[in-house]
Amino acid sequence: MNNTQNTDISNKPFVTNEELREEDFLIKDQNIFTHMIYCYEDPGVHHHSFIEFFYVLDGSCLHLINNETQTIRCGDACLLMPNDTHRFQQCELCYLHRDIIFRTSYFKSFCDLYSPNLFDSLINGVYKKDLRLSNQQINQLESLIQPIICDDKQNTDLFAGIICSYIINALIEHNKHIEYTKFPAWVSRLMSVLSSPKNFKLDQQTVMRSFSYTPEYICRTFKKTVGKTITDYFNEQKMKYAYSLLQSSNYSIEQICERINFGSIPYFYRMFKKHFNMTPREVSPSAEK
Repeated sequence: MNNTQNTDISNKPFVTNEELREEDFLIKDQNIFTHMIYCYEDPGVHHHSFIEFFYVLDGSCLHLINNETQTIRCGDACLLMPNDTHRFQQCELCYLHRDIIFRTSYFKSFCDLYSPNLFDSLINGVYKKDLRLSNQQINQLESLIQPIICDDKQNTDLFAGIICSYIINALIEHNKHIEYTKFPAWVSRLMSVLSSPKNFKLDQQTVMRSFSYTPEYICRTFKKTVGKTITDYFNEQKMKYAYSLLQSSNYSIEQICERINFGSIPYFYRMFKKHFNMTPREVSPSAEK
């Protein structure tokens, strides 16, 4: 996003401030809702009791948020927390953006997987909540949203969790970009490899062999740079993924262990308890071995 303006519009405090409530969009047991917003739709100045993430698909308009005005264009995205007040104005005729709405408690539960302070950091403005999405990111989000749009009840919970995690990851990556650039390029690439669920079935030695350094140098530099061992970091990413699957899928614990390459269920229980101070069954009582 760009062109933050101090126009006459933005200098005027929001006089009306309607609250849009969760129950207006989310029915019972529903954690996600999405729809398109066109230029002619103007709900006025408002805030939400829910979490909203939007990204612009076409055109541009003025986005008034917390008494500042920004020009937003295709690719711009923003996370809106319950304490944010905003409005869209002066939209082009071709303007189009997608809204993704999450139940606040649901979104917070995913934030807590990353850090107990992440949700409060977003509320209090510690994290920057507007970012640019690439065409690839937008296409991936649009693809993930299709089961929600089609009301595929069998997969809605699974994809809601994936979408929520995807958005949080994008925000964290955006906010940590400067910090990450301090890392050697190969360390950042290794972190990406270790964070991708498609690599969770690989063993650590196989992952390291794809880098042109000795295992000893890789392990030593990673620990010095990131502050934790490769094993601890890899297991941490696997546990976050397991937690997400327990919350949003029908996979059994045995199936989850298989997906993250844990051959021992008791070891999985110990690691899960260590990371979250709760057992897998406390997250998903219906999960079976």
